[in-house]
Amino acid sequence: VFNDITTASMLCAQEYTIARTWTATDNCGNSSTCLQTILVDDSTPPVITFCPANLTIECTESTAPGSTGGPATATDNCSSPVVTNSDVTTAGACPQELTINRTWIATDACGNSSTCLQVITVDDSTPPVITSCPANVTIECSESTAPANTGLATATDNCDPAPVVTSSDVTAAGACPQEYTITRTWLATDACGNSSTCLQTITIDDSTPPSITCPANTTIECTESTAPANTGSATATDNCDP
Repeated sequence: VFNDITTASMLCAQEYTIARTWTATDNCGNSSTCLQTILVDDSTPPVITFCPANLTIECTESTAPGSTGGPATATDNCSSPVVTNSDVTTAGACPQELTINRTWIATDACGNSSTCLQVITVDDSTPPVITSCPANVTIECSESTAPANTGLATATDNCDPAPVVTSSDVTAAGACPQEYTITRTWLATDACGNSSTCLQTITIDDSTPPSITCPANTTIECTESTAPANTGSATATDNCDP
């Protein structure tokens, strides 16, 4: 026969020691004993049964485990493992892009653990939205063609709080030297290089006639010359033609 004395481990509930005393007794009551020590050990790590897949998300999306496929799940041969995670973040090509290396760790009650790696790529591939493109406009040739006079575009972006708005012009000649057309391309660019454009047409027109100053009425003798050099010449100015 045998008799057991169990001693709990100081490390975890799954490990303990059994001191087993074996007793052999004959029909006359004579007996002998021996001692067997049985160490019950937990050295097997948990098995991760599900590791969230690698994925790419937009910079506006949450990187929280619940939004990126987590958590991981695991089983263990002796206890219910605890699953945790830790992140290491690497900057990307622009401020809105980054890579998260998320390590999932399954740990049992005795400290044995297993890990798996999930890679989360945070991407910015959405261009800015031009919220206001200046309207096409016709201005007098004496007016400024600068954006401050003809209108400025504005834009917003899903990740960059301040996309940069610039413009470039292509000019086409009109019917006379003072008339022409500007095709102005507005360009909104975010910090990751995504961009959107819109077109504005600015027509420069000369519809204002010159302002003339006429010589005064005059009376001359019949012997005098009627040429303008003697009777006076008109002068004129124009808002666009020098």
